[in-house]
Amino acid sequence: MKPSLLRRALPWVAATMLTLGTMAYQDKTGPTYPLDVSMTTAAGPVHGLFLRSETIGTPLKVMLVEPVPPGVSGQVRYRRYRSNDGWTRVAMRRGEFTMTRRGRARVVQGLGVELPSLRERAGKYEYFVDVTGGGAAASATGLKPIYARYKAPVPGPVLALHILAIFASLLVAMRTALAALGGGPLKALLRWTLALLLVGGFVLGPIVQWYAFGVLWSGFPYGYDWTDNKVVVELAFWLVAIWRNRGERRERWSVLVAGIATLAIFLVPHSIFGSEYNYITGKGHGTTG
Repeated sequence: MKPSLLRRALPWVAATMLTLGTMAYQDKTGPTYPLDVSMTTAAGPVHGLFLRSETIGTPLKVMLVEPVPPGVSGQVRYRRYRSNDGWTRVAMRRGEFTMTRRGRARVVQGLGVELPSLRERAGKYEYFVDVTGGGAAASATGLKPIYARYKAPVPGPVLALHILAIFASLLVAMRTALAALGGGPLKALLRWTLALLLVGGFVLGPIVQWYAFGVLWSGFPYGYDWTDNKVVVELAFWLVAIWRNRGERRERWSVLVAGIATLAIFLVPHSIFGSEYNYITGKGHGTTG
């Protein structure tokens, strides 16, 4: 007897919910999302948006968002990361600042500065935001600097296809793991999981890297990019699962382990230890500058 439509749909619904939750987490924790900081001063609460990623040719915006309490002022200390530069200080000014993310522009009013664009792909700034409000100046992030990396433009269709393939691979991977847990058929799901992972992580991913940073691969052995290395680890788990379930063999635990490993990998924030330009040596981790 065939399972009901509802019973067949439920695993896909569960896999979709896991995928959407993971997408939201990746979006929130990745560098394309501004660092969202709130702090309390003697003059009142202050809310800041500090960009951590920008496209070459566009100034880097660092903003304290309205309402900014009267008497609050700010200053940004910045320098190129991995350089011999001294710290440059620039006072925040009141005005409107336009930030663009995922192709959508947002106008922010408040206090802010625009740091000059870096010219090198994978060039980084490190900076502090010092806020004064009725007392001594205090860094919005304490002793921890904020890092912002520059990239070259990536064609929208290429980036969209990459993101679609990566999260489609996650969706099917979660559905495959649920099939292993519930005793459902695995063969076709395993093939689709592998195919989507290869397309998203090993075909479209390097193309995106090439446009953004001038390198196809910045993971091992050329660099330490966790995003590249994560897909290698994920691929290893799924290859083991496919091998353990070749022919008439059925080792569902290997598929379940691969699914759990995939979910854990996607919960690691994007772009950790990614490509970066070294201004002292004139070289980068897998980037041509």
